Amino acid sequence: MSYSAAENDRRTANILLIGKIAGVNPGTARARVDFGDLGSSDLPVGQLRAGALSFWWMPEIGEQVLVGCPGGDIAQGVILCSIFAGNAPSSDAGVPLIALAGGMIRVDGSIEVTGDVVASGISLVEHVHGGIQTGQSKTRKPE
Repeated sequence: MSYSAAENDRRTANILLIGKIAGVNPGTARARVDFGDLGSSDLPVGQLRAGALSFWWMPEIGEQVLVGCPGGDIAQGVILCSIFAGNAPSSDAGVPLIALAGGMIRVDGSIEVTGDVVASGISLVEHVHGGIQTGQSKTRKPE
């Protein structure tokens, strides 16, 4: 096989790679990826949206990711998404889930919900208050 053909094969094989996050730099929205026999420099972490409407996520060390490498050049790679590796948070495909691992989610803006919201077992729509009096009195905590 000629050098040119071998180089073309290598570049084609490197267009999409699966690896694990080896380091994260949230200040630059970049992370390093370990592909087993080789690693990357800091690569940009792709986002669902990155304009006025933005979604922000940074992978964690050890998380499995898919990296797209234009022309098969890992140095030009972009982390496209994460891939579950036996750690899916649910087996129910019919119920979307955001698993925050005990963390929090922050929304800069308003949220409109057409159904109920339940927090710590208390329904926003169906909850009741004790100690209701007419006038300027305040109610107790919802039950």
